[in-house]
Amino acid sequence: MAVTGGTCGVRIVLISPEYPPADRLGGIATNTATVARELARREHDVAVVVTRGGAGTSKEGGVTVRRLDPRWLPNRRAERLLASREVAQATRSFEPDIVQAPEWEAPAWWLARFGGAPLITRLATPTYLLDDLNAGGPRRGTKLVRRLEREQARRSSAVLAPTQAIAERVAGDWGLDRERIEVIASPVDVEAVRRAGAGQPPADVPQGGIVFIGRLERRKGIDVLGRALAHVLGDQEARHAVLIGRDAGEDGGGVMERFWRDVAPVRDRVYVVGELPREQALPIVARADIVVLPSLWENLANACLEAMVLARPVVATRAGGFAELIDHGETGWLVPPGDAEALAAELARRLREPDQLATVGRRAAARAEELDVASVTDRLVELYEQVAASRSAFDETIYRHGYRRYFHPEDSGDPFRRLYEAKRSYVLARLQAMTSLRLLDVGGGYGRFAGPLSERHDVTLLDISPEMLEEARRRYPHLDVVEGDARELPFRDESFDAVLALDLLPHLPDLEAALRELRRVARPDGDVIFDTTNAAPWWVLPYPRYVGWRPKRLLLTMLAGGVLPEWRGRIVHHRPHEVRRAIEAAGLRVENLRGFGPPFASKWHVWWTVSS
Repeated sequence: MAVTGGTCGVRIVLISPEYPPADRLGGIATNTATVARELARREHDVAVVVTRGGAGTSKEGGVTVRRLDPRWLPNRRAERLLASREVAQATRSFEPDIVQAPEWEAPAWWLARFGGAPLITRLATPTYLLDDLNAGGPRRGTKLVRRLEREQARRSSAVLAPTQAIAERVAGDWGLDRERIEVIASPVDVEAVRRAGAGQPPADVPQGGIVFIGRLERRKGIDVLGRALAHVLGDQEARHAVLIGRDAGEDGGGVMERFWRDVAPVRDRVYVVGELPREQALPIVARADIVVLPSLWENLANACLEAMVLARPVVATRAGGFAELIDHGETGWLVPPGDAEALAAELARRLREPDQLATVGRRAAARAEELDVASVTDRLVELYEQVAASRSAFDETIYRHGYRRYFHPEDSGDPFRRLYEAKRSYVLARLQAMTSLRLLDVGGGYGRFAGPLSERHDVTLLDISPEMLEEARRRYPHLDVVEGDARELPFRDESFDAVLALDLLPHLPDLEAALRELRRVARPDGDVIFDTTNAAPWWVLPYPRYVGWRPKRLLLTMLAGGVLPEWRGRIVHHRPHEVRRAIEAAGLRVENLRGFGPPFASKWHVWWTVSS
């Protein structure tokens, strides 16, 4: 951790494609600037690596800003990889405790691939999703970046999402474990937005009316908006519409050509003012009668948050994250995406009720205040501090809070996913074949074993992590869960017919003591089933992803008996003869032994023992 201004703070690097001042600021840059300034205000050591826009380093509002000027290469693939390497080099130069980067364009892929600091990937809108929305499928030339974005996210220490919608969609499409993705809403600097909104709008732009703000492209619903405006402005001749945003040039300009054809009958009351600096755009929004955001799908537009801060009522779509911010009829209105008739009807209806517009605008402002940067940053700092713990040896607090982000056996990106599933299937099959048991699952986490077994047996799940137990309750509402320490089980002697402890013992310092405690709560002749990780490290070799494909890290892991460098001192692997000695000393006898892993060296041994 860095020490800044007499306060212990986190040294944080944020990666962004742009940063103020700049001609263009998208959602990623707006979020980065908002968070960076608040972190700096709290005396954290903050740097922003800007991936394009000219080389140089400056200090801006307490934030160190390193701007890069990526080199042009005739080979686009090589150019992208070199740019990612330069971002990694710039980031490492700050020796950060934590790095946050967007998935879009995979700027931190090199860092994720070859290491340097714990990385949090914050989901904006991945290229594959943009392609689907704008082009109906993958665009030519995006195959590499789509792959790099996915790899960056899967190799990150944590994944952050501003909405449940993007978390669920990307988890499903990329094969990520949904529980690994932390959802923290996008923050908004309420005071700064209101200050900017109070400024003067450009003199040549009419005030009031219907305002749209965003890129002029298909995914933002510009096609739908054109058809809706033709109806609304045709019926309400005193109204006008203002569109703020850059023409994305889709279909060689065809998207905007269709828009102008659709609004031809009311063209004299449609003003497309192009992309404007924030200090000019927000005064226009602040004076709107209503703001319209008809996106086909949206993670969550900053434009929506800012409009709500300015007490402007918003009509948006039931697509993506809008529904997580807007309560239909209370803080705004939602219409089906892609439905021009529904959009036109909603706009027309609301514009005829000015008193209700004002009421909904006030409620919207109150809702947006809940996402002020000060309150949201509290949650971000908590996440940063948890993830930063992976830089050094973990203490025991990691198991109470935050361990779930490291344990994701069902994630397709986990190198041992198939082994986890084979081990789980073996144990479940044997236990489900038995007659009804009173069974204790120790260190059972979120219920991978206890949940399915509870359908046949009387199962109690014990874990030290409140987060894990909360997830278990969500997955299996009727499961009996208990918070407790595996080293001091809160149960009487001989309480259970069978005791299960999988993926647990490598995390406990004394194997024999742990086995004695498991045996204590098992009835005589009861089963005690557990696994250990093999300290003969040859099983590591077929899994280069486990060590990040890095030779030095592979060597250090092999020398530590298969334990990754950052987990040394916290994780203990055992050779089979050591486990047999501990089993005998604990008063257990081995009934069955099963290995899981490569044929030449098991990674895990599952021990089926009986209490003597």
